[in-house]
Amino acid sequence: MSHIYSTNRDADKKEAISEKKMKETMQERRWKSVKIGVTKEVLKENFNFLNDGVVTRSGAEGIPLMTTTGIYGPIRQNQTIKLVQGAKNVVVEVAEKSKKKESLLDELKKLREEAQVPEKGYSLVVQAKWISAKEGGGLPSVGGGANVFGETGSLLINESEVDFPVLEAYDEGFHETLAYYGAKLLKPNESFHMGFDKLLFGMEYDTRLPGYIQDYALQPYGGGGLFVEHHPFPHIWFPNPSEDERDTNICRVLLGRLIESPEEQKKDNEQSRKQNECPDRKGDPKLPKYHFTVFRIPTDSHALAVDECCIHNDSFCNGKEVVFIANTEANTVALRETAPYKNLRISRNEELQSREL
Repeated sequence: MSHIYSTNRDADKKEAISEKKMKETMQERRWKSVKIGVTKEVLKENFNFLNDGVVTRSGAEGIPLMTTTGIYGPIRQNQTIKLVQGAKNVVVEVAEKSKKKESLLDELKKLREEAQVPEKGYSLVVQAKWISAKEGGGLPSVGGGANVFGETGSLLINESEVDFPVLEAYDEGFHETLAYYGAKLLKPNESFHMGFDKLLFGMEYDTRLPGYIQDYALQPYGGGGLFVEHHPFPHIWFPNPSEDERDTNICRVLLGRLIESPEEQKKDNEQSRKQNECPDRKGDPKLPKYHFTVFRIPTDSHALAVDECCIHNDSFCNGKEVVFIANTEANTVALRETAPYKNLRISRNEELQSREL
């Protein structure tokens, strides 16, 4: 649910939607539960893009399991802001400029460049081949009508079982492992300026019903099974439960990274400094491998920020989550052997569990 598949990506630049057409569209059922946290002018200027992100997704029995419940922001390039749960617009501008000279985007890139490979138990190494839809890996049974992320390729996995480790914020090594993926946990009310040259809009999705993951996201007729994607804009996930929803809100984000040689990593670091395009990451041509880890985000006003082009998935979330996105294309692939993956799970590492006692 983390990327909008826009059928008319450049339409906003070509022609503005009329007031009449916008009002008619917003009378549709899928708009009924959407809180508008952006100004009327911003909504109209970006309506074609935002409209594509307003969805109602149902399971086989027709029960709505995923709905859009809010539009917030936008986060602008040099604007100093903080994220506030429950606010009319969760993006709150801070009058005093951030004390940090570097942008959050630069910080994320630096974290990725300097991080060490995660210790054993903090990530899963998967041998897999990434084939985008444009490269011939497209899945005809999974498309823009089935999900919000659009055309889907394949991540062909040479494993009989996939068990992604889950890290909690209190785990030793949580922040160091996040850094490896170019990610950071933002503290409650932490101010920052993004430094990204496109608008980032916060789309709030409600997936609180218990059947969302099993009955929609991982089903061929729904989300098409587990997918991962990357795109040339940074993401922020911000759980936004009400006070009485906080205990049941669960936000778990899967992050991935291609394993590269030192030479490839050096080239990657140079390319990753360019905005609006992802580095040409190849890995071992004969045996490409990836690291994957699932991170659980605390729901008490924390947020998770990741660098542009970071591999990710947010299907393991239940509740209201605000996902910040930009109007760009995405490279999305579904995990596959010869059929949608069934022997797949996420779990807590036994060694980490013992430390909780």
